[in-house]
Amino acid sequence: MKTSIYKNIFLIATMGLLSISCEKMSNLTETEEIMNSGVPVPVLEVKSDGISTFNLSGITPTFDSTADLNAEEIEFIFAVREDEKLSRDLYKAFFDIYQLKTFDNVFRAESNHIRAAETLFSYYEIEYPALEDYGQFADTARMARYEKLLLQGNTALEAFKVMAFLEEENIVSYGEVLNDITNPNIKVVIENLAKASENHLRAAVRQITALGGYYQAMIMTEEQFRSVIENGFEQGKMYRYLNNGETTNNRNRLNGNSPKRGSVNRNGECTYTQNGDNPGANYGSGKQGKGYRGGR
Repeated sequence: MKTSIYKNIFLIATMGLLSISCEKMSNLTETEEIMNSGVPVPVLEVKSDGISTFNLSGITPTFDSTADLNAEEIEFIFAVREDEKLSRDLYKAFFDIYQLKTFDNVFRAESNHIRAAETLFSYYEIEYPALEDYGQFADTARMARYEKLLLQGNTALEAFKVMAFLEEENIVSYGEVLNDITNPNIKVVIENLAKASENHLRAAVRQITALGGYYQAMIMTEEQFRSVIENGFEQGKMYRYLNNGETTNNRNRLNGNSPKRGSVNRNGECTYTQNGDNPGANYGSGKQGKGYRGGR
């Protein structure tokens, strides 16, 4: 009788261990399987209406080990975050005014884009300030720009034209600065932000047309603009997973308590970096730094 009881206890314990083992495997397999397979996957998710967001949990696994970020790179990433915030805040304001679902969808997408930029700060262990409140910017030039564009969107049609202009500007600015980017991880984020802006430009033009309006390209050449519009909504590039997504560039635990390897203040100035001097130099339009769009 005792032998039978012991056998049952042993079987129950064994089954429990197997269950725990299987649960651990199921928690680890998705990222590891993708990494081990070597099959490239997209980091951008595109909906049928063109609204494009990052798979945030899938960004860090595509990152390679590199040198620490220098001051220009830190200031550039911060500037990108703030420019994505400008779009996000305007789209939210337009949704609050006009209650059109497209504005709500694209506002949520821009929130996702901000977090994608911040993923780079987390991976490189850069200390950065929290976002200002909606419609507020520490930078006076962005603040003035926000207020001007908000007033410009005085009808739903004009608001969609503001959206089209912002996305067109992103396409040109990101396209130019990509030529200056040597860090492969920054490149992953920026080239997908550029692709998302192409899709959002198409979405804005659709809405403008539906409202009986017409959008004339403001920055792009007519040929470039037509090429984007006629291509239809597109997926981003495909990337191989290079790590498990749980560690930083310096092999510390992601979002852990390790010492920071750089910092940036609310004015977008690098105040510390392990790689070179700070603050960064403003190289102007098409160059990494605070003024990658020129004049800011």
